[in-house]
Amino acid sequence: MNTSAPKIFDPKALRFAKARAARRQARKDVSFLYERAAEDAASRLEDINRQFDRAVLIGGFDGRDIIQSHLRPERRPISFDHIERPADLDSDYDVILSLLELQSDEGLPNTLTTFRQYLKPDGLLIVAQFGGETLTQLRQSLYATDQQIIGGATARVYPMVDYSQAAMLLGRTGLALPVVDTDRMTVTYGKLESLVSDLRDLGLTNALSARDKRPLSRGWFTTLREKYAEHFSREDGKLLATFEILWMTGWAPHASQQKPLKPGSAKMRLSDALNTDERKL
Repeated sequence: MNTSAPKIFDPKALRFAKARAARRQARKDVSFLYERAAEDAASRLEDINRQFDRAVLIGGFDGRDIIQSHLRPERRPISFDHIERPADLDSDYDVILSLLELQSDEGLPNTLTTFRQYLKPDGLLIVAQFGGETLTQLRQSLYATDQQIIGGATARVYPMVDYSQAAMLLGRTGLALPVVDTDRMTVTYGKLESLVSDLRDLGLTNALSARDKRPLSRGWFTTLREKYAEHFSREDGKLLATFEILWMTGWAPHASQQKPLKPGSAKMRLSDALNTDERKL
């Protein structure tokens, strides 16, 4: 008897979405969302006062040029590799980066642990992926449209981890000094088709195994546009779309890293530090 858990994503549909995204990106400028993530990754590296000798960027998009262009020459990694899959990792790195590539990873805990295993001691992991607040307007509009047209909701948008889930996943990797933070933005679109085009650029069109495979009618699309415009547009008619990028960072353990103080080992009373009187209860 096969007791394996059902697949969230349809492998064939997922490969098609990613291949189409790669073709689209090759024909035009990189997605503004990916460029924002690459620039943010560069900023994070700039803020660290050390030289990284060997780095690797993992994913279907090669954003090394964007990252390097935002680093001072003396801060650029001596070696900066690009591979498409975590399975292609082959040796220890000072830095491992993954940018907006893990939304469809069903084995995300294992993938993060794999990243940890390929870091040198005191090596840095930087992962960016879309968080749970992403596309809230589209999700609600899709739900309302399905309820009205076909009488019930269907699976149309990728499941995404929220802040607390990301913190839990990062904590399980064994990385030291784990940090999760968010970058939330609201983007405006002149029409819904432009939003769909941006999602195709990133390979984020519907590849869920549980998706409704029936062709969508013209009336369904018309209703979706109406629902979105009714509830999520500005006075000038521009459509609002929220994107949340979750950043997960952590370091491979090393003896030189700062350690938390043991309970009861503080050298100063809190009242002294705050310049207040201490009163017993």
